[in-house]
Amino acid sequence: MGHGSESISQTVGMECLSLGYVSSDRLKSIAFSAADLFVFPTRAYNLPLILQESMACGTPMVSFKVGGVPDLVRPGITGYLANPEDANDFCNGIIQLLQDNNARDCMSQNCRAIAVEEYALETQTKKYINMYQEILN
Repeated sequence: MGHGSESISQTVGMECLSLGYVSSDRLKSIAFSAADLFVFPTRAYNLPLILQESMACGTPMVSFKVGGVPDLVRPGITGYLANPEDANDFCNGIIQLLQDNNARDCMSQNCRAIAVEEYALETQTKKYINMYQEILN
């Protein structure tokens, strides 16, 4: 998903199915659900919505240990966290998860369960209400 996948595909010599920019939530959820894993090579990010979307679809993730990413990508639970800017470690994470179907399946179930338990709208609403009540008191 997104722009530029064709050039990345050519650079790394890997077949790519480009979906381009996807604005439809339904199409995004279909794409996430069809994927074996979601690769997010960010160098800095707070709490990426795209990782929450991946989790909600039960798609394990590989990313770097930066910013708020570790709140979502939990090593061995929801995915693989590589050391910041360590391309070899990042690559190892991708290979490890693609080769271990059992671990990936377990992470997939964990992703969905955590998304429902921790990031549901009702849960977030309650957290905001509690926070505002604390501030007002």
